[in-house]
Amino acid sequence: MTERDDAIAERLAAVGAVMREAGALALDHFTERAALAVEVKGTQDVVSAADREVEALVRARLAERFPGDGVIGEEEGVQGDTASVWIVDPIDGTQNFLRGLPYWTVVLAYVRDGVCELGLTYDPVHDELFTARRGHGARRDGTAIRCREPASPTDACVALSFGFKDDWRVYVDMQGKFLARGVDMRRLGSTALILCHIADGRLDVLYAPGNQSWDCLAGLLTVREAGGVACDFLGANGLSGRGPAVAAVKPMQALTEELTGVRLI
Repeated sequence: MTERDDAIAERLAAVGAVMREAGALALDHFTERAALAVEVKGTQDVVSAADREVEALVRARLAERFPGDGVIGEEEGVQGDTASVWIVDPIDGTQNFLRGLPYWTVVLAYVRDGVCELGLTYDPVHDELFTARRGHGARRDGTAIRCREPASPTDACVALSFGFKDDWRVYVDMQGKFLARGVDMRRLGSTALILCHIADGRLDVLYAPGNQSWDCLAGLLTVREAGGVACDFLGANGLSGRGPAVAAVKPMQALTEELTGVRLI
């Protein structure tokens, strides 16, 4: 193994425990969510004290273990070197979290020299930890996972995601395009968890018109490592830009590219 390989393997081995600790904290808040302080950031866009506490915990643990690494978090922004950097979403699906809907997750990705090397997504409600390492496959709780292979679009299910920073007409138009091809549809509220469920054979396509790196990098890597295809989010938007997140199982690649106009690799 090269020095880079050793460094990435070391990080993957260390951060699983961090994810479970962060997830336990988030789950404690979930059970007592009525008492949480909540701030409004925009239309249907909120942040809670739970988001801030979970991100602070993850940042602290990463600083203890890998003090030379930078961190980019949804709530606290950029800190340190971005050549070797962790991307944190403390609670992806905050609206679900605050409403008591059990579809939210804690997300962590590791990017080195502009390449996403690791993706970890922990669903505390169902105690499922999804991990992916570039070139080494994807796993759920240590067991290898693979995308499914629907026989046709009428055997497939697309998950669409939407936020009010984006044009709702684009979202509605995309719904119509998939429905016209006989594709079933869900709107579940967490891009990160949707991507892991594509990797684990529960869903087949994601289209989310507006995302940040913390929403989707971990999940896009997980889909690829499970045999699917995904957009080059970093190449198109970098670490701080906003853009569409699109992924699919391979039998749905051509149709997804046609309908969304996004190339998948």
